[in-house]
Amino acid sequence: MTSAFTTLATFDDRPFFDKALQYGVKQKLIPPDRLGSLQDEFAKGMIQIANFFGTAYLRPDLELALHRMVNLISLHLEDVSDGDIQTAASLLSDKTLLSLSKAGSDMLKRLNAMPDSALLMSIPVSAESQRAFLDEMTAADTISLADYRTDWALRQHNQHVIEFAYWLAKTMGGSREDMDDPEALIRSAMLVIFVDHAVLKLPTRTAFVGLFKAARSPKCKLNETRLNIVLKEAPTEFQQLAQQAMQQFIDQDLPYIRKPTNTADKLLYGQAGGPYFIQESIDDDVREYDRMVAKEWDRITQGESDDPAVLATVFLMLATGLPPKASMLLREAKDIIRNYRTQGFDTQAVIRFIDEHAPESLQEELRKFWAEDLKRDAEEQISDTDPNWPDTHMERATEYLRKTCAASWKGKKR
Repeated sequence: MTSAFTTLATFDDRPFFDKALQYGVKQKLIPPDRLGSLQDEFAKGMIQIANFFGTAYLRPDLELALHRMVNLISLHLEDVSDGDIQTAASLLSDKTLLSLSKAGSDMLKRLNAMPDSALLMSIPVSAESQRAFLDEMTAADTISLADYRTDWALRQHNQHVIEFAYWLAKTMGGSREDMDDPEALIRSAMLVIFVDHAVLKLPTRTAFVGLFKAARSPKCKLNETRLNIVLKEAPTEFQQLAQQAMQQFIDQDLPYIRKPTNTADKLLYGQAGGPYFIQESIDDDVREYDRMVAKEWDRITQGESDDPAVLATVFLMLATGLPPKASMLLREAKDIIRNYRTQGFDTQAVIRFIDEHAPESLQEELRKFWAEDLKRDAEEQISDTDPNWPDTHMERATEYLRKTCAASWKGKKR
């Protein structure tokens, strides 16, 4: 221990602890008897730290524990003294190394408890994740106070963003429990504020469509008075964040809204721009939303796109060159069978229709339904290529279509 301590005290590339220690000894701020107690405190601290991360019975763990302890003490001393060596030396004389090490550990724990991102709500810190964070930070060559403070400032900003999102949710009728993306909620709030006539409430799906259409107009511009009214009772920090968020919305999000090829549905469920927060409401009419964002889809499916029989009817008609409908006549069923047996299915016609007309939120599921379920089953049931299972008069195939699709004819009585 004495050898390790002596080596530490004379090492050239010294951590802040060593600089303060040597300065204190040289300036007689740390008397000789205090040096002896420092060695005893180091011995106790090393064992505690080694046991916390592993075991005190292995020499490598003890050596790493010494390194960790010096890092923790250095971090706290430099922070609390703001880099002043004389102040740090006085603290070494007055405070125990165990208390200084713990103070450094507490700094890292507070840092870890703050969100490293504003994209998702912070998750409570577990003992396991806290230990892993301390392990990573203290096993490094040296914990830089500058890096620590930079990370602290970033995490503090993230915390303010999350708290600002909570404040907006409360102010605009949202629920804190429903939030999982603060930046999405802030983006939606800025859209509501930007549209001058809009009710100051977080939008439902159908309300979002109306906001989107209003914001697309070049005449729609920010009313600063409206923004100031919303922020009248907000803390100063939130007022600054709101101004920044609104400017970001105007500079980055508004161009996506006004891009001619974008739609409200693409912004909500596609890859255009950043995500938006939507207020779930039992009063929000899903059919109305589909009618607003996917008129052709809603017209053809007759608002029954949640019915597999209707989807099967539409897709099989598209795949065999017939005009898509929500229900099928017997003669149309025979045309489907005849066309398939002649030329197979046109999968691309189905995919194009989904991509061009179906709501964004349904497209992936619809493509999967066609490719993995309906197409495979229909190819087997409609074909007439098995000599052991002939269907020359289409009776088997038409019965399959009657059971699978929204058929307008009744089956034969047996």
